[in-house]
Formats: sequence, C-alpha cells, structure tokens
Amino acid sequence: MRKAESGFPVEFASANVSGFGYEPADFRAGKILYADIVHPEDLEAFNFGVISNSERGIADYILKYRILTKDGEVHWVEDRTLIQYGKNGRISRYIGIVSDINTRRELAEKLKQEKQKFSYLLNSSRSLIIIMDRQGKILETNERACTSLGYSQEELLKLAPSNIDTRYGNQFPRQVKKIFQKGNIAFETSYLKKDGTSIPVEVEAHLMDYEGRSTILTVANDISEQKQIKKDLSNSLKVNKVLELIVSSSPMVVFLSSPREKRPVEFITENIILFGYPAGAFTSGELAYENIIHPLDIEKVRDNLFRNYKEGKNDFFQEYRILTASGEVRWVDEQTFIHSDEKGDIEYLYGTVIDVTEKKQSSDFLRIRRDTGTALESTDVLQDILRQLLDLALEVEPLDSGCIYLMGEANGELKLKTCRGLSPAFVKAASGFGKAQGLVNLFRIGKPVYRQYFELKKMASLETPPEEKLRAAAFIPVFSGGNFAAVMQLSSHKADEIPESSRKQLETIALELGNEISRTKEKAELQQISSDFQGLFKSIKDFIFIVNQEGCIVHSNPAFRKYLSYTEKELLGRNILSFHPQNRVLEAAKNFSEILEGKTFLYSVPFVTRDGTEIFAETKFSKGSWRGQEVLIALSRPRPEE
Repeated sequence: MRKAESGFPVEFASANVSGFGYEPADFRAGKILYADIVHPEDLEAFNFGVISNSERGIADYILKYRILTKDGEVHWVEDRTLIQYGKNGRISRYIGIVSDINTRRELAEKLKQEKQKFSYLLNSSRSLIIIMDRQGKILETNERACTSLGYSQEELLKLAPSNIDTRYGNQFPRQVKKIFQKGNIAFETSYLKKDGTSIPVEVEAHLMDYEGRSTILTVANDISEQKQIKKDLSNSLKVNKVLELIVSSSPMVVFLSSPREKRPVEFITENIILFGYPAGAFTSGELAYENIIHPLDIEKVRDNLFRNYKEGKNDFFQEYRILTASGEVRWVDEQTFIHSDEKGDIEYLYGTVIDVTEKKQSSDFLRIRRDTGTALESTDVLQDILRQLLDLALEVEPLDSGCIYLMGEANGELKLKTCRGLSPAFVKAASGFGKAQGLVNLFRIGKPVYRQYFELKKMASLETPPEEKLRAAAFIPVFSGGNFAAVMQLSSHKADEIPESSRKQLETIALELGNEISRTKEKAELQQISSDFQGLFKSIKDFIFIVNQEGCIVHSNPAFRKYLSYTEKELLGRNILSFHPQNRVLEAAKNFSEILEGKTFLYSVPFVTRDGTEIFAETKFSKGSWRGQEVLIALSRPRPEE
C-alpha cells in the first residue's frame, strides 16, 4: 500500500516482500520508498504510468516493469494497482499487488523458440505437410506443399480438403472418424494442383496436438517416380531376358518368390552377387530369401507382408537388414508386389531390393550433427561442453566408454579432463600423456588411430589395469584454430572394431569439439578486452557520459560523477538537462535537439554540481550503440571559467 506522494512512501508491505530481500518494516519506517526499488531505467516510465492513469481517473490498472532486489538482481514484475480516493475526491493511496513474472517471461521466450524450431522442421521437410482440424479447415502447411501444389500459403489455407484430394468429397467425416479410431492411417491418392494437373502421393495421416487441440497431420510424398518404376517393372516381367540385362547392371535386385514359408525364390537377378551370393544358390533351392534376412528382422518382414495383404494392398515398401555372404550387415529397402489368384489368395510375390546402407549412415551422421548443436546451445563452460560431446560420442555404436584429454598451454602435455564408462583405477592410470610420446607426434599431424586397445596402450605407454577388458578403441586428435588442442579416446568393451560409418560420426564430433574450444578461447579473450576497456574508461580524467535519444543518462565515468558529486545510481536515468543552470535549460534543450538532428556535435552549456557550482566544459557528442540501443556518447573536458 503506497501513499500518493513523491517517491511513494509505503504504509504496508506484505511479509513476502522478503522474497526480494527487503524487510516490510523498512518500508513502513520510510527507510525505503517504493520508487527506490524500481529499476532506474524503468523509473521514468513507471512514474508516467502512475500519473497518466491517475489523471485519466482510471482506478485499476496494470504495469509491467523491472525492480531491483536488495542483492542487486533484476526481476520483472506485474503491478496491479488500485487507486483509493479520500472524502475530498483526491487520491489518498495506491494499493498495489506486485507479482514476480520472471519465470513467465522465460517460459514465453522458450515457447517462442519452440515455435521457431517447429517452423524450421516443418519447412525443412521434403514431404507435403498439411495440418487441419476435424472439420477440414487447414491450419498450417509447409513450403513444400505450397510449391508442389502451386498455391501461396494464403491461398492454400483457404481451401477445403476436397479441393486438394477429390477422394475426400463427402467421405471426409468418415476418414476423420477412422483416423481418430486408429490414431493413424496410410493410403495412396492423387493431389490436384492449382493448374489442374495431379500428382500421385502416398499419404500418412496422424492425430496431432497442435496449439492445445487435437488435429490431423497429413504427410504426403510424391510417388510419381515410384509409380513409374512399378509400371516399368510390370512391363519388364513379360520380357524376362530384357529385365535381367537392365537390372543386372544396376544396384536394384529384382526377385520373384513363393509366399510359402521362408519365401523360396523362383527368379532373382544376377546382381544379387552385390551381397556376395550367386543367383543360382537361390534358384536351386540351396537358399531361400529369408535365409539372408537378419534374424532380428525376420518376424517384422513376415508381419509386414501379412498386414499389407490383409489390408488389401497390392504393393508396399519396407526397410530391414540383411546379412551378406561375408557376415556384414546391410540395410535394404524392399518394394514388394503381391499377385493374387482369382480366389484372392497370394499366388506369388515379386519386387525390388536396393541397398540403402549409405543413406542410413548419412541419416545417422546428420542426427549426430543436429544433436551436437542442440547439446551445445545451453552452455559456454568448457568442462560442460567436453562432457556433453563425450556423451554424444558414446551414442555411436559400438562405443560404451571414453575420455577427453586437453593440451596444456603452459607445459604442452595432455591431461585427462572428463571420462565415462571407465573404472577409477583406469582413470588414475590414464590421467595424462608425456611430452615426447610417439603417439602424440602422430596426433599432431592430424591422424586418427583405430586399433585394438592393447595396441594403443603400447603406443601410448599407458599402464592401465588389464581387468578393464577394453577391445576396440580410437584415439582422435582435435584441432582448434589450426593447432593441436585435445584428444578423444573412445573404446568398446563388446566389439573388436569400430566400423567406417561410426568413424565419420566420431570425427565430426571431434571437429565440433575443436570449434567449441576455439569459441571458448575467443570468448575469454573478448572478456579480457572488455575488462581492459572498462579500466581505460574509468581512468580517463575527462567527462564521459552516454545518453539515450531522450537525453537520459545510461552510463557515466567516475570523473563525471566525481565533478558533479553524484553517485552512479543517482545519475542513472536522470535527464542531462537537469544538470544545467536553470536560466540556460532552454538553450541546452535547443542545443541537444540540434545534435539529435545532426546539425551540430558541440555542446557548450555549463554543468551544475550538486552544491550549485557551475563547471564550464565543451562537450562533443557522437552517435553510437550501447547495449542494443542507439545512444549519444559525450566527451567533455572541464575548462577554466570564462
């Protein structure tokens, strides 16, 4: 509760004002006025808000501004003020309810960032994405949908589902009901473009929470190319020899098999040798197709065939692993066509199989890069960065343990900084490398080393305990600004080798680590420069002060404060015109206006100290930026009285 007086003396403050570090009694005793805790930069706006609302007769208003806690922390608050009037109709007091809204503002900022991420993910997709409500109103689309269908986003948001897909028509409510019952459905259809042409698409429709309500997310992929492949395949099966000549020279394997258990093969192209198997091994019955499917994926492949057949589909795609003749695991994408007899029973299966291992590895590679960026967004502390990057590296198969060493700038030795998955005895034994190790010299030329751990142990002359039982291992050098800066030691207790695809991911993480080491060094250097600048600013004997476009002081140097006999807190937010003789304020205001308009940069009105003494000075103003706002920077040298 505040009196309607200058500075707002407080008659009553609730006990929870201690949350800001103040005692209620200090307010009641007049030791602290309410204006004392308002942030200096917000005080003028606060006063204006109180006065303007009071003058307009508004009895209940809300202001948002910053306050300073007793410890100097800045908190945003929401102040709801009720104005109480006395018998004479004059304002007798203000009753304020002040709420700390720091957390709410932080949540609002996080929500804004999440929306930006959602928009980025939506528009980076190569699929046509449309979000609609249960009535079919389109709420959101991505750029791919707009460009593929030929509409602007504004045009697309005004369309009904039936304008895009004629199969909807009056069936849309039934489709919606089906989606809400099953959670998701998949189907093929054609989308109509603005120019009247159509494109075949494969659509997956899912339930999705969007802005607090249940909506339908449709993700469509253009399958024009797949349709053409299917058509070509159907025609080619009629001329088997031509098919063999074409397909055998491509990475796509074509097969025809029985639907019986294990899928015995009746025909398969010669290029199955890409996986190490001769075609004759299948057609002779020595091998069935399921014999080469990874044991962990066999049930999934069987279930997919049965489910798609039950749903009445004639063809479908699935991705799974196979084992090559040498035992290597490869990922394949199979398109299967189901040919049924007159009774509807499966007569035979035919289709294509293509190796997509490299594509899968690229996808994992991109995920690692994305996760690396996400992990590093939340910290600038080098030790935290090291821990987070090590955690990311240990997500790469088959790794389960490791540590990171940093090069000491003073002694040039590698010292252990963080580790995971290793025993205390191991960590103690492997705490660092010496200067003259041959392995360190190898690191300096930038060459990663992938070996069995016992080999690396010898190269590094490490006396680590044998009971650790490490097998595959890697030492990956890290460079920062072109200089050798660190080493990532990564290892596995379960595998004997780190595959090539995993090595690429690890070297990417090492590259990111080098960038982060450079960034933290640059930040430290920048902080030092800033500290040096502040020291210089404080040591200058001339007046230096900074004002905003309204003439309010936002910063000043010690010399200016000393001559005028004011503290930094007292100057902050005060208008520069209040430090001139009363009889020259109009002259100063005109002079300041001309400086803002760029007509002059000189300012020769004397300053007045706290005790009324005039200080003659010639001041030069220049435009600049201070903490994100446009300001005027003033340099003034006191001179003898004229």
